Amino acid sequence: MNAVIALISWDPEIRNILSLGVGIAILVGSVVLLLSTNTGPRTGILIGLASLLGWMTIMGLIWWMYSGSPASLGGMKGMPPHWRIVDVNVGDLHASPLPVAAALPTLDETKMVQDILAKHPELEAKVNPEHKPDKVTTIGELVEADPALTEEFKLSPADLAGWHLLVPSNAQRGDAQAVADAELGPTGKKMFTDPSQYKVLEAYDIGGKENDFPVPEHAVCTGANPFQGDGPQPFNTGCWHRVANWFATTFHTNPEHFAIVQVQAVIPQETPPGGTPPTPQIDPKAPIITVVMIRSLGDVRFPGFMLFTVGGILFAITCNTLHRRDKRMAAARAAAP
Repeated sequence: MNAVIALISWDPEIRNILSLGVGIAILVGSVVLLLSTNTGPRTGILIGLASLLGWMTIMGLIWWMYSGSPASLGGMKGMPPHWRIVDVNVGDLHASPLPVAAALPTLDETKMVQDILAKHPELEAKVNPEHKPDKVTTIGELVEADPALTEEFKLSPADLAGWHLLVPSNAQRGDAQAVADAELGPTGKKMFTDPSQYKVLEAYDIGGKENDFPVPEHAVCTGANPFQGDGPQPFNTGCWHRVANWFATTFHTNPEHFAIVQVQAVIPQETPPGGTPPTPQIDPKAPIITVVMIRSLGDVRFPGFMLFTVGGILFAITCNTLHRRDKRMAAARAAAP
C-alpha cells in the first residue's frame, strides 16, 4: 500500500488521471444518484447520460464554430494552420521535384535591382533612408516602395508562372520566413548556425483562396460587401464566406497553397570590438537556397466537429431509449385494470 501511494504521489500523470476520474465520479455520479432515488437506477442513469451527452453536443457545436477564431481562447482545438516543408533546393530551382516550384522563373536579383534603380533613382532614398553605401537592396523592397514596378518590370503573377511576389512587410512572408529559418538552422537541415549567416532575397506564394481578405468584426450577414459598396458582391465576403470558411477549415477543402523563400549566404565578417556589426554582403559564389513549403490547414476545428457528431448521435440514441421506455410504461398503465 505504501508503494502504491508513493507511486501515485510521484507520477503527475497518474495523479492527474485519478483527479479527473474522481471529479467526474463525484459530479456526474451525484446527479445520477439523485435521479435514481426518484426514477429508479436504470431511468436515472439514462436521464443523467442523456443530459451529459446533450451538454457535450452543445459544447462540440460551439467549439466547432469558434475554435478557428483568433478570439477563441479555450475549447477543444486541433493543430492550427502552419507551413510544412516540401523541398529545400540548392542552386537550381528548375530541378525541384515539385512542378509548380520548378516553373518559377529565375530572376537575376542584382541586375534587376540595378535596372530598377537606374530608371527610378528616387527609390534609393525610400529603401535606404540611412544612405548606407553597402546596403543590399532586394526586388521585394523596391516593389514595396513602388507597387507599379510589378507591371513595368514583369513581376506580376502572369509573368511569374502564377507566383505572387511577397514584399517584406507581408505577414504571410514573415510566417513563411520563420519556418524557413528553422529548417535551415541547427534544428533542421543544419546548413547555417543562425540567420545572420544568410540574407533572405525574395519570397513568393501561389494558390490558396484567391482575393481573400478579412471581414471587419462589425460586418453583419446581409450579403453586402463593406469594401466595394453597391453592386454585385463576391462570394468571399459577408455571411456566406464565413459559412464556407467554417466547412473548408473542417474538411480541408481549400485549394493547395505553396510558398517559396529564397536565401543566399553572406560573406563572413568580423565585428570590431565595441563597434557596430557590419552590413551583411551577399557572397556571389554561394548558391541560392530555395525553401519550398505548402500550407497545411491543420485540424483546429475537427475535434469540435467530432465531439458534436459523436455526442449528438449518442444523445439521440439515449433520448430515443427514454422515449420508447415512456411509451412502454404508458401502454402498461393503459392495459392495467
